[in-house]
Amino acid sequence: MNRDGAQVRKRLILVILVNWVIVALGGLLYFMYYRMGGGVPCLIYKYTGLYCPSCGATRMMYALIHDQDIMQAFRYNVLLAVTLPFAAVLYIQQLIVFVRTGGLSPWMGVVAEIWGALMILFGILRNIPGFEFLAPVVL
Repeated sequence: MNRDGAQVRKRLILVILVNWVIVALGGLLYFMYYRMGGGVPCLIYKYTGLYCPSCGATRMMYALIHDQDIMQAFRYNVLLAVTLPFAAVLYIQQLIVFVRTGGLSPWMGVVAEIWGALMILFGILRNIPGFEFLAPVVL
């Protein structure tokens, strides 16, 4: 096997291992929420009373996976619920690019900056009076 083929195989093994860890951690988080009645507490909310951009994300994923309740998932964290399908497609596409080239697409930096700006704006808005509908709530 040539040198390029060996590099591709190493990157493929790395991608498989990293994704197994992600799945295992996701399973642990699901187990914690399902069996113990709660996920990872948000330290920002605990100490400040403010919702961070990802507050409600664990409950959102639980509502999607366990309850198949899309409306409740949107009420827990609408930004993550809307961007999750796009993020999943981009993630898979970038895994393929990484295995083939060892890097990411050049435009991924712009995508990350836009998504980061949206998260910051979302985190600010969900704590402003008049935007309470963005806070994570139970329907």
